[in-house]
Amino acid sequence: MNGFFSSVPPARDWFYGVRTFGASMLALYIALIMQLPRPYWAMATVYIVSSPFVGPTSSKALYRALGTLLGASAAVFLVPLLVQTPYLLALVIALWTGVLLFLSMHLRTANSYALMLAGYTLPMIAFPVVDNPQAVFEVAVSRTEEILLGIVCAAVVGAMFWPRRLAPVLMDAAGRWFADAALYSDRFLAREAKPEEIAALAASMVTTFNSLEPMIGQLPHEGARPQTVRNAKELRGRMIHLLPVVAALDDAWTALEARAPERMAELAPLIGEVRAWLEGTRAGAALESWEALHESLDRMRPAQEQLDDPCQLLFSNALYRLGEWIDLWQDCRSLQHAILTESQAPWRAVYRHWRLGRLTPFFDRGLMFYSAASAIIAICVASLLWIQLGWTDGGSAVILAAVACSFFAAMDDPAPQIYRFFFWTALSVLFASLYLFLVLPNLHDFPMLVLAFAVPFICIGTLTVQPRFYLGTLLTIVNTASFISIQGAYDADFMVFINSNLAGPVGLLFAFIWTLAVRPFGVEFAARRLTRFSWQDIVALSRPATLAEHRRMGVRMLDRLMQQLPRLAITKQDTGIALRELRVALNLLDLLAYLPRMPEQPQRVLRQVVGEVGSHFQACLDARARLPAPPALLNSMERARQALGVEPGAAQNDARPHLLHALSGLRLALLPGVEAVMEAVEDVRGAYGLGGAPL
Repeated sequence: MNGFFSSVPPARDWFYGVRTFGASMLALYIALIMQLPRPYWAMATVYIVSSPFVGPTSSKALYRALGTLLGASAAVFLVPLLVQTPYLLALVIALWTGVLLFLSMHLRTANSYALMLAGYTLPMIAFPVVDNPQAVFEVAVSRTEEILLGIVCAAVVGAMFWPRRLAPVLMDAAGRWFADAALYSDRFLAREAKPEEIAALAASMVTTFNSLEPMIGQLPHEGARPQTVRNAKELRGRMIHLLPVVAALDDAWTALEARAPERMAELAPLIGEVRAWLEGTRAGAALESWEALHESLDRMRPAQEQLDDPCQLLFSNALYRLGEWIDLWQDCRSLQHAILTESQAPWRAVYRHWRLGRLTPFFDRGLMFYSAASAIIAICVASLLWIQLGWTDGGSAVILAAVACSFFAAMDDPAPQIYRFFFWTALSVLFASLYLFLVLPNLHDFPMLVLAFAVPFICIGTLTVQPRFYLGTLLTIVNTASFISIQGAYDADFMVFINSNLAGPVGLLFAFIWTLAVRPFGVEFAARRLTRFSWQDIVALSRPATLAEHRRMGVRMLDRLMQQLPRLAITKQDTGIALRELRVALNLLDLLAYLPRMPEQPQRVLRQVVGEVGSHFQACLDARARLPAPPALLNSMERARQALGVEPGAAQNDARPHLLHALSGLRLALLPGVEAVMEAVEDVRGAYGLGGAPL
């Protein structure tokens, strides 16, 4: 028993379990009083939409209601129209489910649930009434009433008893990110970065960052003020920049240490000041401290005419990257403070890079389309088998196959989750049979029914709060309640129970086998595709486009990086290479933004650099492997650097420092460890496979 009680859920989880059970019994009681045909759906809906927090409960209730209404309306329209052609009806239902599933995958917040639910609600209503199409309207209405009843009970009870806001959880998660980010940054500032520790911190930061998006989307549903929601979005939009900014800073300092160690020594007092400021930002982000730090940094910047010297350029680039990180960290801390205090004052940024913009989500639409298409074909094949076999209750198998293919379509490897779905559903059949044939015959009134359900349902419902138990426990409760099929009077037949309720596990087993067959690839395949998308975007940057298009591309690449890094970590691949490729793109964007301000001759050389970078990554795409940067590209970058210095009037051009820093950053990202462009580069890098591992 050692350590057992440390694993017992806390009191607040037990409160949630009791509250949800009470709401489910209230929904069941009202449904029985109203004599709804399937009162158990009201009970099951309570568990489906409930959450320990007010925001997720409200949003899921809203979107489940909308999804149910949309799916039920489609059933009422399509079933009478196509019931005489069952194969066509099955095809239309499959297309409806797949199209809405594809659309739902384009939404990464709670509203995606409405479209996905509408997709599989149609087969849930349509397939059971194909033998009696006149009943479709009645079934659609009753299902909508039962689900709306469960939604209302869950929302009202959740708001009245022990309601919890999601905002404190969001700030706790942001606090974990700040703790990791502060340690991550300090390790680089102190030049004490150890690969194992840095990799673990980066992975933790990415995981926390990705968890913030759904939480921020729930804030409006629990009444958060608009300015707080805007601040949360701004904070996440700056968090995403920290990893590439710190990586650029580290490369700049590494190059300076190797090429001009005496200049790096000059930075020691400033670095000490920056580390002290970093520690001080835990208590607040005073603008005065930030301004004082910037004054110290600005005093050390070389003059523009000194940037012709490669050592001075390295030193200037190191200071420029440090300034970027200081501004970014000041913004993150000031936003954290504004959210914690729920300040409604307009927030002002100090990190104002031109590339900043609204985060544009990246979608692998090819893989999304394949997932939706495989779900469509799975429903068609399952329907064909059902019709050919003539299995009376086989529609339930098709329904659960559609549900499973929809639930896990967005995952890289859905088969293990579908197998868990199958396992817990089969276990629910066993639990339901024990209740139906051993417990319920001995009960004679509703209070006795509540007592019979109380202990197992409260215990299992309490475990749904913990992520590791969520799927299994939720499926157990929902499916057990559905399979028992509680009615106003006891009426159970063992053969009818077996025939109808075994269809569900059979459908899930079919979905599992189907997924194994049509989606045998997993995380590694998704990581390779994300790598190729990065290369394609870099190639696209070398082609003509507007500044707005370049900005959208930059923020989309940042979003893709947050999807790519966890997959590379899972497959034990080098995440640093993905960061470098992102920095190649970001430095290209800076070149493209500032080169129009230069005279014709430097513009021509800079565009040649951009074109050669695009050609290099096109060669990587063609070879399906990372290739070393060609010496000709490095020579072109050196000519561009020299062209920026020799052109009359270039020293007075405000764009010149930005272009020089972008060139320096581009070289360091393409060829880490090479401090001077004209040095030998033959043995700098070997070829790399598409996933990042050496060939």
